[in-house]
Amino acid sequence: SARTILNTYQPLREYLEARLKKPVLFVTAPDYRTFIERTQRGDYRYVITASHFARLAQKEAGYRPLVRVKRELQALLVTDKSTGVGDIAGLRGKAITTPDRLAIISMLGAELLRANGLEPGRDLTLRAQVSFNSAVIAMRNGESAAAITAATALNQMPAEVRDSLITLATTKSVSHVVSLANGKVPAAEAATMQRLLTEFDQQPAGKEFFQATGFIDFVPVSEEELRVLDVYVADLKKQLGAP
Repeated sequence: SARTILNTYQPLREYLEARLKKPVLFVTAPDYRTFIERTQRGDYRYVITASHFARLAQKEAGYRPLVRVKRELQALLVTDKSTGVGDIAGLRGKAITTPDRLAIISMLGAELLRANGLEPGRDLTLRAQVSFNSAVIAMRNGESAAAITAATALNQMPAEVRDSLITLATTKSVSHVVSLANGKVPAAEAATMQRLLTEFDQQPAGKEFFQATGFIDFVPVSEEELRVLDVYVADLKKQLGAP
């Protein structure tokens, strides 16, 4: 949720404000689609965003990548121990809850299902929820037989929830969260922001932030790492064009 995101990133906001000696405001949007639209319009001076959103912003809106989180991203296909589902094949004919369909986690999850002979919309039903956590909660409330989520999202859920789950499969890894500067930001300022982000792990608040999120650290991001996301950007653009 927006509240959770802003609370999670509050230590980073305070750190940047102290180092830059000027007010720093963190904002978000009511949903993924609005966030992407605002990013592509150049409304944000800097963004911290999903990797495929970052690649789209880089390629089509002139944003410059600064850093990514060190931890890579995998989608997890999980079920509650009470469902009795023991493998992916057991999901045939059932419903699976996912985050928003624009999330790369949802795309990775659908890719995993297809690789195992289960075509969404034909062999099973995907039901999108508003967030990573809500996909799991909906599954535990009986709305689906399994959920697609991310390990970093599970890390932030209560231990009793995590202990109730079985991981049926994991997807391949891609870059996780990426930070970019608007192309209008002066190069010297963007370089300062990049340096401050990579030094955040050296601060007590940074150590707590990375432990809480599981992101490990901020590190420079390469063009090669972003290029592999192009297939998901193509899917993203197709979904954005859908009604």
